[in-house]
Amino acid sequence: MNAITPIYVDESRYNLYTMPHKALRRAQMQISIRLGAIDGEDEEALGALVADMRGLIAAGRGHLHHENLHIHEVIEQLRAGATEQLADDHEHHERDFDELEAMLDAIEAAPAGERASLLRALYLRYSLFIAADLQHMVEEETETLALLHSLFGDDELRAIEHRIIASIDAETMMGFLRLMVPAMNHGERLELIGGMRAGMPAAIFEGVLNGVVRPSLGEAEFRRLAADLGVAA
Repeated sequence: MNAITPIYVDESRYNLYTMPHKALRRAQMQISIRLGAIDGEDEEALGALVADMRGLIAAGRGHLHHENLHIHEVIEQLRAGATEQLADDHEHHERDFDELEAMLDAIEAAPAGERASLLRALYLRYSLFIAADLQHMVEEETETLALLHSLFGDDELRAIEHRIIASIDAETMMGFLRLMVPAMNHGERLELIGGMRAGMPAAIFEGVLNGVVRPSLGEAEFRRLAADLGVAA
């Protein structure tokens, strides 16, 4: 894709990329901002940043795995070779993750007075990764989505998404939900949480709502969501 490639988004069709990609974009931007501002001698802030970055890398690895297994494989069954570029991109991302984790290891092992240059290098390296990933996600949300729409109906795309969700353990899903909820607009949030409410026992839903969703939103956002869901804020 280049700057003059027409953007394909058929808003009338199901889009299984939107919400996870919004979550990743928001989290990546937040990590980048924190990397630029971090004081390498602030042990508490640095420890939190490193932990959050490792968590986001783990989420990214999981996201790649699920796309490879549940999306690319079904495309390949109908269009052999259609996901070769996507596979190359994902392999490159995995190498990026390895390199970023090695840089985090070096920062953790370095004396406080020697961290500034390492953090600067990580900041620049992470910027390169984000740049590549932003382009990759747009390609998936346009070119790959167009291909999916040509091969599958909306119910089939929902079934693919449900298989992805079913393959994720509860702890990992709650972690990714914390990334997704604040990245969505109100309508997307209402659709997601409303669907969870319909599919969960009431006690479990209440735990997710108050233990995951509420802390992920501002007070006004949560009150609006609760009001539209018809639950107590």
